[in-house]
Amino acid sequence: MSKVEVSMKMLRVFVVTALILFSLSLPSIALAQPTQASYTVALNRFTLQVTCPSEVMPGDALTVNVHGTPNTPNVYLQNLTATIYYADASGLHQLTSQTLVSNSANVYAYYQEAPASSFSKNFTLIVPQNAPRTALVAVFSETTQYNNYYSNYYYGPYPFSYWYYGNSLFYSFYPSYTTSTDQGISSLSYIKATTPEYVALQSEYQMLQQQLNQTKTQNQQLQTTITQQSAVISQLNQQLSSANATAQTYEAVAAVFIIIAAALAAFSIYAIRNKTTMKNESDRQGGK
Repeated sequence: MSKVEVSMKMLRVFVVTALILFSLSLPSIALAQPTQASYTVALNRFTLQVTCPSEVMPGDALTVNVHGTPNTPNVYLQNLTATIYYADASGLHQLTSQTLVSNSANVYAYYQEAPASSFSKNFTLIVPQNAPRTALVAVFSETTQYNNYYSNYYYGPYPFSYWYYGNSLFYSFYPSYTTSTDQGISSLSYIKATTPEYVALQSEYQMLQQQLNQTKTQNQQLQTTITQQSAVISQLNQQLSSANATAQTYEAVAAVFIIIAAALAAFSIYAIRNKTTMKNESDRQGGK
């Protein structure tokens, strides 16, 4: 097995391990609901602080900040790259590879120290529209030059030496450097893509929303019908009240008519009886 194949195999192991660890940390992240997440990557010569949004959606533009700090002095950073991956059921997928730092070899380090310095870099990537619900991870690769210096006091001329003390003592530098590479992995944002369960729940929610809207429409129609019926009932009640008032008036008039008729009947009977009585008396007096 070649070194490249071994390196890729180790890389896959690192990425899968990071995905598992990141997935285990999701409940605490979901509870806290942070807007930014920060991760530390310890490389051989530099320590990286990676900051990015804790969650993204498919299609979002993701901006990642990388702040590097040297672990030791006399370190010269030649190259730093970030390769972004995500994993799904079919395997590991590379999204992009970003070169954050690119410098040529520090030839001046042969004669003077190149002080190590911190740096801060940003890079942006687009989350694929068809990305699954999973975590993004970044593999950082560094190439550094570590400079060593030692000196020697001696007498006599020597190339690359300079007059240091007195008339005969010289001080010469003997620089050396070593180049090293290293890789580290970091979790990035979590992709909140839809899942089959979410799609099913969303469909059920939309159906319930439609039923609710239909129920609201039917309720409004019933309210309109009730209002109309209430108006009809109110009108009928008014007509009934008017009819009752008319009936009461008719009853009063009828009572008056009855009283008048009774009085006329009584008066007629009285007149007839009185006339009969007077005629009887007249007849008796004539007979005598």
